[in-house]
Amino acid sequence: MITGFLLALQFFTSVPVRKNLPIGGRETVWMFTLYPIVGGLIGLAAWAATALLSGPAGTGPLLSAFAAVLVFAVLSGGLHLDGWADMGDAYFSYRDREKRLEIMGDPRIGAFGTMALLFLLLGKIAVLSEVIMRGGAGWMVFMLVPFAARAGLALYCSSAPQAKDSGLLVFLGSKAGGARVGIPAALMLLAGLAAASAGLGTVALPAAFLLVVLVAVAGFRQWTIRNFGGATGDLAGAFVEGSELLLWTVLLFFI
Repeated sequence: MITGFLLALQFFTSVPVRKNLPIGGRETVWMFTLYPIVGGLIGLAAWAATALLSGPAGTGPLLSAFAAVLVFAVLSGGLHLDGWADMGDAYFSYRDREKRLEIMGDPRIGAFGTMALLFLLLGKIAVLSEVIMRGGAGWMVFMLVPFAARAGLALYCSSAPQAKDSGLLVFLGSKAGGARVGIPAALMLLAGLAAASAGLGTVALPAAFLLVVLVAVAGFRQWTIRNFGGATGDLAGAFVEGSELLLWTVLLFFI
């Protein structure tokens, strides 16, 4: 379990874990299962940044929202943002599947990727600013959004076919995939939402988050199969970014 947690930090965050860790089937399953908790901790750090900046003697909601988005980007190492930008470049090229996969593998960012990234970041800042202004940005919510998005990531990766023959996702999938990853991820999602329901004193928001995550997984899975032939590491990262923005937006209906 500890190795899986450290692998999640090593692979998916900028937190330095300078150890040669074993990557077998069990460790990979634990990595995907515990990654939502890593997301929750990143969310807690983002909340701390907003708490320091907001308040009667602090800054306004816009700067607090910017700080939160910055913390998310820095602690995730920009990994998911890179995937979102690569997806934008590839999809809006309007080329065939093979060419789209080739474009996603290009380390350079193009005009469409830049625009996709710009609108994503502006959208997150705008929505988070509104959430903070309405007083709905408690620490539990800040943990819940990235937690749920990353649990959805594990469900997506465990259910979508691989679009390429190589890459990080292919490597991890060769160690463990399918139900071995999907079932623990689903249980982790349900456990986290149940805990949030008890902490928030309401079932409505966690239930809405559960529905949104499941619909997002199913919809994104079909969309990526149709347009890319399946999942890649970049598309997995894009799923996290898009799901977070979607969940923050859904939160506006509950505060």
